[in-house]
Amino acid sequence: MKKIFSCMIVLLFMFTFSSSAFAHEHPGYSHDSTIGYENPNWMKSINGNTKLSQLSIPGTHDSMAYSTSWSAPADIVHTQSMSLKTQLNSGIRFLDIRCKYTDEAFAIHHGPYYLNAMFDDVLNEVTTFLKENPSETILMRVKQEYSSESNDVFNNTLRRYMDQYPGFFWDSQDGTITNPKLKEMRGKIVILRDVGGSNIGISYAYEFYKQDKYSLSTNWDLYAKWESVKEHLKDASQHYQWRDEYKSINYLSGSGGSFPYFVASGHSSPGTSAPRLATGLTTPGWNSSYPDFPRTGCFLGICTISFEGTNVLTTDYIANNKPAYTGIIAADFPGKGLIENVINCNKKIN
Repeated sequence: MKKIFSCMIVLLFMFTFSSSAFAHEHPGYSHDSTIGYENPNWMKSINGNTKLSQLSIPGTHDSMAYSTSWSAPADIVHTQSMSLKTQLNSGIRFLDIRCKYTDEAFAIHHGPYYLNAMFDDVLNEVTTFLKENPSETILMRVKQEYSSESNDVFNNTLRRYMDQYPGFFWDSQDGTITNPKLKEMRGKIVILRDVGGSNIGISYAYEFYKQDKYSLSTNWDLYAKWESVKEHLKDASQHYQWRDEYKSINYLSGSGGSFPYFVASGHSSPGTSAPRLATGLTTPGWNSSYPDFPRTGCFLGICTISFEGTNVLTTDYIANNKPAYTGIIAADFPGKGLIENVINCNKKIN
């Protein structure tokens, strides 16, 4: 009898605390080089009079961090698995480009790590895409990364790059236009300048309402990050109803005491179908804890509370709540479902 009771306890422990033993795959997250989804000209069906502040746009955070120097710690530095070309063809329309000034040029960096690309490589890929898909526009945040040149030097270098691609950059008319119509942006790059001292493009600092609480001390900060994402989604949808000029950027990404892939997926390892990690809490004892995280591995009424990634939670939130507007959603490792759900919000535009 004691042996049977002991076996039951072991089984109960296994079912309750080993949620990480079960593979988890969700369309909001992908760590693969392709996601089985292409939507290269989704903006074609949108009325040209639609303003930037009305568009829901899927994007990537640290967009070029899919390839790094050999010395870079991959799980810390990598925020993407799709190449830039694949991102664009998958429907991504916001790019986060970090530029280190070096020898009168821009090297693409993630912090101290060189990402095996120069700004020319980015512009060549984006302008080639726009030639093939003139109905689209690309919003490009440009930020000085891991260098400290003066604003004048940085902006003059940026203008030299822009001059090499005539006709491919949206004209902000010396900063007087901050909420352009899609018909004015089609076939062009719209710079969101994250550097002072010029009127290039649109000011990233002053023209957008942003959620970018990226610093997590431990994995257990993931729920607070999700709450910030969720509140910004709610605010964006509510402001859209009454404020024409409201432009939102919502970063799903995070790192520090957690890997970027974990924040996006809640997984124990980077794989697209890797198992979730368990929080260490169970129900019914902690029923009120982490209410948006899933209850998994249930046995005899006891369930493990597992982590869930921001990509997964956001994908499901959009599907369940059907907001009229999300603004820009910038994610690490976005999957088909996340990209598609953000795009589909534009169907509500009159």
